[in-house]
Amino acid sequence: MSANVFEALLNQLRDPDQDLRAMAASDLLDLLKKSSSPFSRDDGERCTAAFVKLLYDAQSHVQNLGMECLGQVVRLIDAEITRATVSSICSEIQQRGKSSESTALSVGLRVMSNRVAEDTEDRVLLGSLATAIVSVLKDTSDLPSDVAVDVFSALSDVLTHAGAQVAMDTDTVNQIQETLLSYIGHSNMGVRRRAIAVLGAFVVHVPGKQSEQALGTIFQRYEACTRPSEKCIMLRVLVTIARQRPERVAKLVPSIVDRELGSMNEDEHEVRVTMLLVFETFVRHCTEPMAPRRDEIYNTAVEALKYDPNYNYDAEDDMDTGSEAGEDFGDEYEDDIYEDEEDDSWDVRLSGVKLLAAIAKSGLYTPSEVVQRIGDVLGTSFKEREDVVRAEVLTTYAAMVTALNDLAADSASEMVNVLQQQAPKVVVSSLAAIKSYPRSVETKQLAFAIFARLASVKQDILDSSLSDIAPLVSSALEAEDISGTLQTASNSLVKTNLKLDVIEFLHSLAQRSAISNSAVEFFASAKDGIKRNVTSKTFQVPSASFNAATSLVLLLGRASADIGQFVSWADDMARDAASLTNTDDQGLKRSVYGFIGTVLQQLGDKLGASSVDQLLGALATLTGGVNDSPIVLGAFVQAVSQPTALPAEKVAAVAPSVLQSIEPLFRQNSMAAVTVALDVVKVLADYGADTVAPVSEHMLDNIIAVISRTPESPPASALQAFAAVCPSVSEDSMRSITSEILKLLSTTTVYDGQSALALSEVFQVVGRTFPGLASSWKDTIIDNWTQTHARYAKQRKDSSNEAIQVPFPSTMLTNAAKSINALFAGYYESQGQQWSSELLDTIVRAPPKTTSEIALVCLGLRALGYAAAKGDLARSENLAAQLDAHIQSEHDDVRNEAAAALGKYVGSYPDTFSALFASATTPGSGGAAASSRLQAVKVAVEQIVGVNHDQANAEPMWSQIVAYAQSEQGALPDALAQSLATFAVALPGVFVPALVELISSSTNTNVKAFFITTFRTVLADRHLGTECDAQIKSALIHVLASIDDENVDIRRLSLLALYAVIKSKACLLDDSIIGAIEPALFKQTVINESLVRIINMGPIKKRIDDGLDARRCAFQCVHMLVRMLPGAASDKAVADSVVRGIADDHDIRLLVLQIIHETSSSLAAAYAARLDDIAESVKKVQDTKLPPKAVEQEIEKHHAMLRSSVSVLVAMEPIAKNASSAKFDELLAAVADPSSGELAGYLKELRSKDI
Repeated sequence: MSANVFEALLNQLRDPDQDLRAMAASDLLDLLKKSSSPFSRDDGERCTAAFVKLLYDAQSHVQNLGMECLGQVVRLIDAEITRATVSSICSEIQQRGKSSESTALSVGLRVMSNRVAEDTEDRVLLGSLATAIVSVLKDTSDLPSDVAVDVFSALSDVLTHAGAQVAMDTDTVNQIQETLLSYIGHSNMGVRRRAIAVLGAFVVHVPGKQSEQALGTIFQRYEACTRPSEKCIMLRVLVTIARQRPERVAKLVPSIVDRELGSMNEDEHEVRVTMLLVFETFVRHCTEPMAPRRDEIYNTAVEALKYDPNYNYDAEDDMDTGSEAGEDFGDEYEDDIYEDEEDDSWDVRLSGVKLLAAIAKSGLYTPSEVVQRIGDVLGTSFKEREDVVRAEVLTTYAAMVTALNDLAADSASEMVNVLQQQAPKVVVSSLAAIKSYPRSVETKQLAFAIFARLASVKQDILDSSLSDIAPLVSSALEAEDISGTLQTASNSLVKTNLKLDVIEFLHSLAQRSAISNSAVEFFASAKDGIKRNVTSKTFQVPSASFNAATSLVLLLGRASADIGQFVSWADDMARDAASLTNTDDQGLKRSVYGFIGTVLQQLGDKLGASSVDQLLGALATLTGGVNDSPIVLGAFVQAVSQPTALPAEKVAAVAPSVLQSIEPLFRQNSMAAVTVALDVVKVLADYGADTVAPVSEHMLDNIIAVISRTPESPPASALQAFAAVCPSVSEDSMRSITSEILKLLSTTTVYDGQSALALSEVFQVVGRTFPGLASSWKDTIIDNWTQTHARYAKQRKDSSNEAIQVPFPSTMLTNAAKSINALFAGYYESQGQQWSSELLDTIVRAPPKTTSEIALVCLGLRALGYAAAKGDLARSENLAAQLDAHIQSEHDDVRNEAAAALGKYVGSYPDTFSALFASATTPGSGGAAASSRLQAVKVAVEQIVGVNHDQANAEPMWSQIVAYAQSEQGALPDALAQSLATFAVALPGVFVPALVELISSSTNTNVKAFFITTFRTVLADRHLGTECDAQIKSALIHVLASIDDENVDIRRLSLLALYAVIKSKACLLDDSIIGAIEPALFKQTVINESLVRIINMGPIKKRIDDGLDARRCAFQCVHMLVRMLPGAASDKAVADSVVRGIADDHDIRLLVLQIIHETSSSLAAAYAARLDDIAESVKKVQDTKLPPKAVEQEIEKHHAMLRSSVSVLVAMEPIAKNASSAKFDELLAAVADPSSGELAGYLKELRSKDI
């Protein structure tokens, strides 16, 4: 910004004219927002002083501008000026006390602290603000409540974002703790609540013993409370902490619950509500400690829900849920529901509902128990007299059904049965609530939200109650229309209008596979209401009505019952839809066309001829431009897609005009428009070659143009359309495009099953329709592949860098192989013959010598493999022998393809597996051929076991592989371990226990290592099912026992297995497993001197630690354990391992640093107790000397070691601030001394980065 402008504006801020001051402040604010250049120190001090002065300007508008300027200037001034400005504001607040000017000053303080927290990364600066801020609260008497709230907000920003930095100043931390504890009993509710929240932030975000002491003090004060109000305050603080860091209070939960369960019988209202809040929070965030008392907690919630001493529900007459219940249903005006202003029992009931909601989500009860216990008790409270409580009850029930509906089918079946029994009672209770409060719109909305969710659980769950619901549906749909903008929904489960909730219910109810007689009667009574609302003026109601009608038409199309009473309704709806096709509302347009497409497809033979012609005419004409084409033509595609009720002659009549209308779409950049045009071609071609014959040649050109845009991954619809049009074009046309289309398709990569099937369909159709072209297409496919392979071979030969691998063109080979197979599948079909591998047998008959022969053989082998995987390959010993011969080829690519083909062939004929495995493991059969045969074994296992889950054949195969492994005849490569892992993943109930038994019983080290490697391979699978997880969990304790094996390699492999479990399957590690393995795990973090060797290398003695790899694995496990399962391992064990690791190898020390960073808060006390030992370990590392005549690599490693040792000191420094360790302080001071050389440099660097 211009210096002159800046000076002028600063001077103008002092002008006596308030308007000029305001203009200057506004201009400065604009400049600050645009500026990115930092202020000089002088300018920064002058402008911040001026902005602070604006905070006690006489004009509030000027004050507000001053606040905004302070917020913006933070990023442009240095830390010292920011600190001084905050201190100045805090001093001004203290001096002005109760003055009204304090309010503007406190807001400015809040704004500045927030912007420092959000806009800068200087956490040291932010942490340093705490002292000045807390002094305002501590030293100012009678601070106005709004000022106190602002100051607390500023302090909250500091603690939340810079708690670790605040913890380094013990005096400030003590002041904060003392001040917060004094304010949580403040007489003003706003101040009290804010103080409670900030005290929670203090405990959560400030590491070290102070926050632990604060938590302990809070709990002690809670235990010592004699006044209910004080007890409630302390419990609310604990609630605040539990919501953010539940592990901090988890250990306190049992004693609090035991102490407070009886408090529900007290007369004190605040105590009841607070207790329910406490239980709700603990159930949500500390679920496990609540499990032993779940039933008592549940009973407490039920009692609270029924707590209404001033009202007797039983005195009401029984509710009649008949048709008269809907008399006033359409009146959307709230009435004056009974309220007793002096009765606060509703708050207890509301808290009881929230506790039940927490229990329902907690997993403390099974799904069926949730329905039985919580669903039943909620249903009895639907008539709750307070509307806010009633809404919460209904919402909780609807949310419960929604959550239960997401369960897997196997765990939900019992729950569904219970819910089916409960549903009629729920309907009765809902209707009774509606009758009790007929003008409560929210009650009606939530009732229909419940009905819709019940209908989604099971299609016939409401059938017995539909006759009771029907009058209410009709009443709602026939209610007076409401135009204009709707109010915001009062609840996330409901819509913005009652009609929308009713229509959503109809839509959900129609999502069923069959329609019962009661459902027929229900929809018959509701259909006219749906029709009435398609012309509604209320936002979203017409489109929702058409969506519901679409679902109903789909249901009617599947109905076996007589639907004659719906035909005239569907005909009328069709005419309404036709009249709305030109609407400007895109949402409504999509719904209208969706209905048109559905009604034509499902009921096209039942509608009047004029209606069908009108609708088809609307679909055949694109009047809205290219943007509407996906909507309009998508409806056409749906209408004519087979099977359809439309007469074929009707489709044929409109086909020419539709095909003409899609012509411009092929040239559009919109993929949606192009895709729908392709879909039109595809569905019309299904009506016979004559339908698209007049334009087939032109359409083929359009389709090829689409494919040529993205030949690497053409849309599946383009390939499908190509296959659909082929039968309609001449053989000469197909011959003319052979070269072009095959060149395009040879580079295609398919990423999904639909595209793969479409690509195969193209070649199969060509082979079937044009058998005379099969040979030329085959030759072209082979030529394209051969040329591709030749380029690959040349690149590999010319590559001078062996480290750079030229990728094998596997995608192109896949395309060529699948294309040839599909081409001849079609060809043989046209000849009335079964598919034959004769051509492929010929291709692979002789061993390849030239590059082109290698390419051809690879193609034949890949094609044979695909044929075998599909089950098309006939049994042939000669073919198996040919495949095995190619496995012995000197060419890597041929061996790889032969291994895959042989494996898939054996996968088709499992009885040949034994011979394959024997040939792969015959003594003396080493080398490349043996490796390829083992790869074939792996492919065969994957096919037989992984894909087919053939347990009958799997068991003898498993036995053969295991017998070989135990025979110690030869090497046990990873391919065999991967094969065995496939058994365990595919059939876990059989083979995981078998694998565990092998691990436990193996005495040979190599064999045991092989089986542990197999187990690790199982863990690496990302798609393990729940059954496999369960088997692994039961096996872990036995497998991980090998962590303490006498052999170091077995220990290392077992630790790697543990690492994999913690990283990807931590949920399987319960307390019993961790408790069993913890001693052995931490034992492995100790250096085993018996594994240390000294090798004399001339004048140099080199230390070789054979246990280093296993020890490194152990520290990796510890690191992952504290990250994934904090608190699972004992604090002492972790801290002891950290002390040991500091003095260990450099790589281990880096892991220790990560462990320290993960646990600096949770283990602060444990580390503080070991600071002397930590200092000694660091000193030991720093005293290590370089060997004489050290080489460059040794020098670099030494510097890295020293730097990592200083990193430990920096990581422990915040903890040491609040502890007493003369050794640590002495070492830190020595390192900080410039005389320590590079250590001092490392300390300065790492401290700045830590900031």
